[in-house]
Amino acid sequence: MEKNKIKDKKIIFSNNQGGKIAALILGIIILIVVVWGAIIAFNKPSVKDALTTAANTQIATARVNVKTTNAKSKMYSNYVVGPDNAIHITMKSIPKSDTNSELWGNKDYVYHRDGTKQWNYIKQNAIFSEVYSGYKKLYTAHDFTQFSDDAFKHMTIKSNGFNGYIISYKGDNSDVIKSMQKATTVAPTSDPQSTNVKNIDLRISTNRKEQLTDMYYKITYNTKKEGTLTLHLYDINKVKKLTVPSSVTKNAKKLNFKLN
Repeated sequence: MEKNKIKDKKIIFSNNQGGKIAALILGIIILIVVVWGAIIAFNKPSVKDALTTAANTQIATARVNVKTTNAKSKMYSNYVVGPDNAIHITMKSIPKSDTNSELWGNKDYVYHRDGTKQWNYIKQNAIFSEVYSGYKKLYTAHDFTQFSDDAFKHMTIKSNGFNGYIISYKGDNSDVIKSMQKATTVAPTSDPQSTNVKNIDLRISTNRKEQLTDMYYKITYNTKKEGTLTLHLYDINKVKKLTVPSSVTKNAKKLNFKLN
């Protein structure tokens, strides 16, 4: 009996020791996380530094969702820019209209269908390449060096855990609105008009290297006739493959199209 009691005591003592060690390890992990989090929080860049660095991000591939609304309709557009000049575009309006369409493109061919189910294709050429290059430039434009110092002052930056930073703004400041108009326009005007804009909701995400990873903004105009414009640029440089589906290519009809 005495031996059993001693054994029991040893087992209990061993379990306590194991618990203490586990608690110590957990405490050390928590301390490291807290300290590392504090270092990140205190060493975050300024809004200006983060955005001007993010402006240098080279975008090879990405996904973009665009939504426009007004008093009469809603338009949804989705763009996927893939490697090797691959592209996929869908446009859908509510109520349905002639603008409803879908397009696939690669380095060899362009496939398109409108309101019908029939796919048509044409050989890729310089004109189409230029058009799609324009789409990419337009919907991935992010020249944040166009922001004024006054605009930077109205924006905030916070750490996004260990992933990077989030720069944001929500309001009607004209400096921010004008700066964003310049930053997201392929050929910005010297003084864009912001008088018809009611407010803007803006969120820009970067990684720890301050490279752009995500951009969202929603512009609300002063009248219901003009409505809203929402753009979300994401999966930046993460689209590794974009292939035209066989369901598109196998039944597509060739269009007779000649360049003058």
